Amino acid sequence: MLYSVKGPVDQCDEINANSLDDALTSVKNKHPEKHVAADASETIYVCNTAEELEACQARLRDAH
Repeated sequence: MLYSVKGPVDQCDEINANSLDDALTSVKNKHPEKHVAADASETIYVCNTAEELEACQARLRDAH
């Protein structure tokens, strides 16, 4: 399955994985110093740990 990955910064990418959990694990391994989370639409967000998660997700959603 293909998952959208937004962040860090204004980067947007896609990842192919068997499940959302597998995709999250892969993205977390690529960005261990970042906060990685998915929303209800299974879009994955990569945010700085110092940034509030909801604000980061809203910023990245608006950027793409």
